[in-house]
Amino acid sequence: MAQRNEAELANQEDDREIAAMIEDALQDPKIQVKVQRRYPCLRILLEGDCIPEQATAISLIRQTLEYKQPNGITQIEIYARHLGATQLAWRKTLTLPALDSLAAETFQVEGPSPRTDACSVVAPLPERSRRLSPKKISSAGWGALGTGLILAILLITISPLKLLFAGFLVMVHEVGHAVTHWLFGRPALPTVNLLYGGGITLVFEQSLVVIGLIYLGFAVLAYGCRFHPKLLGGVAGLAILYTFCLRTSINTMLSTFMGHGMELVAIALCLYFSASGYLCRIAGDRSIYAMLGFFTWFYDLQFSWKLIHDEDFRAFYEGGIGGVLDNDFVILATEYFYTDLAAITQWFLIACLLAPVVPFLVLRYESWFQRAVNLLLKQEP
Repeated sequence: MAQRNEAELANQEDDREIAAMIEDALQDPKIQVKVQRRYPCLRILLEGDCIPEQATAISLIRQTLEYKQPNGITQIEIYARHLGATQLAWRKTLTLPALDSLAAETFQVEGPSPRTDACSVVAPLPERSRRLSPKKISSAGWGALGTGLILAILLITISPLKLLFAGFLVMVHEVGHAVTHWLFGRPALPTVNLLYGGGITLVFEQSLVVIGLIYLGFAVLAYGCRFHPKLLGGVAGLAILYTFCLRTSINTMLSTFMGHGMELVAIALCLYFSASGYLCRIAGDRSIYAMLGFFTWFYDLQFSWKLIHDEDFRAFYEGGIGGVLDNDFVILATEYFYTDLAAITQWFLIACLLAPVVPFLVLRYESWFQRAVNLLLKQEP
């Protein structure tokens, strides 16, 4: 009995050492690694708000176990689960000979699986039964979103604070114009309009050098995707679409719209980072992202509503910047869509209402998008 207890203690110590080595290999302190030994099986659970990509995790674990291979283990089960989730994000079972080659893996299942007390050889499940589990927002994510929402309401209702944080929108708006102009070969510089307030983007003549560099970028992407036919087809389609926009007035229309368009992008990205925790170094980052996302959302909703229903505000907007430069929606309505200002604003209002929905859907079905990307990156024989 004493020898058995000593052996169990040794195995537990060994398992803790393996877990620590795997955590070091993953290089993500937010991922918890738990190792459990059930002869002849070694179970490894990866758990966290953001779990590692399946192929990467398996490769790192494989390298770790090659360095320290447990005695008496013939099979390894790897589980990945989002923190607080009731279902697995993915599961992989390997036999030890398969550690030298992923192609020799005997069994792969994605999705939830029943608990077993011993490892046994299980046939692959039919395709219909392979399911990916939707990702849920953690309690920390909901807390950050709630805090950011309250702060955004305060900012939008207190005039001095609203004026102060409107600078964030000016920056986002003008960067949207500038980036789009650069993408279509027109060097641009976002600046602050010191005379009339707000911002203005200085745009220069279209440069063949800039356009040539963009097409060179497409060529480099195509070369990098030469072993991935699906991805190569996507790059080719994107290059054709870019050429079509470049040869028509669509490129100037996009450059005009993407001031407000970048505000929609900022709403989606800020709320996504807050809900997911990505790009967050400290705990307060998530609340700040949520505050900026909700503030931009409230500001654009208020702007759209006033432009549709407030005649004085609409007349002021139609007057342009200093009576010389037309505002973006006026240009879109008169030069591209040949409609009234209210129609353009209504479409923008609808886009504003939908903007917060997009990040939550992307986060919820993140595993589906990851699988789609993996399929695109799959190298054809």
